[in-house]
Amino acid sequence: MKIRTLAAVATLCVASAVPAAWAQTSSTTAPKPAAKPAAKPAATGTATAPTTAAKPAMDAQAMQDMMMKMAAPGPNHEVFKKMAGEWNCTVKSMMDPSKPPEVTKSSSVVTTLMDGRYSQEQVTGTMMGQPFSGMGLTGYDNMQKMYVSSWIDNMGTGIMTSKGAPDASGKVINWSSEMLDPATGKLTKFRMVTRFVDDNKHVFEMYGPTPDGKEAEMMEITYERKM
Repeated sequence: MKIRTLAAVATLCVASAVPAAWAQTSSTTAPKPAAKPAAKPAATGTATAPTTAAKPAMDAQAMQDMMMKMAAPGPNHEVFKKMAGEWNCTVKSMMDPSKPPEVTKSSSVVTTLMDGRYSQEQVTGTMMGQPFSGMGLTGYDNMQKMYVSSWIDNMGTGIMTSKGAPDASGKVINWSSEMLDPATGKLTKFRMVTRFVDDNKHVFEMYGPTPDGKEAEMMEITYERKM
């Protein structure tokens, strides 16, 4: 399951305001350079400018309740349970549009972590005639209201991160990511799509820019559950 992930931790910041009062004075002559500052006049009972009230801090119980709500698994985490298991993968790589796609086989093992809050995928297979291994972590961030993911493999030294949002049906997740293009060295945007056919099959697609600036499919992985 190439739904990728990045775990996020929420941090609260409580700010307080300190009110300040300013006294206004008037004078018809300029102050002498060596003169000492005049003493403030005694209060006369006249109205003063309103001060800014300090913002009350969130009490400990309210903070704890909010953090527990943000940390609780919800409906969007249920997909991780459905994807747990072992999968046969058929990988189509379209590195050169002028040539037929390279088709390889791989295996994927998906497990859930942290009481269903996250999903971990480990992949082994071949790519470009070389042994391939990769690992992904996926979560649904309740605060951002989207899926978050990270991916690493032995074909590079970086960490690919992406964010995804499910469609109204819940059967499609649309991902977006940025990473350095090894061919140009420039930060490049990529688009990915996960399509759930049923509990025993799903398809992952990855799209990127071509040299002429158009978008083209770069990879397609079909996952079929091992029975």
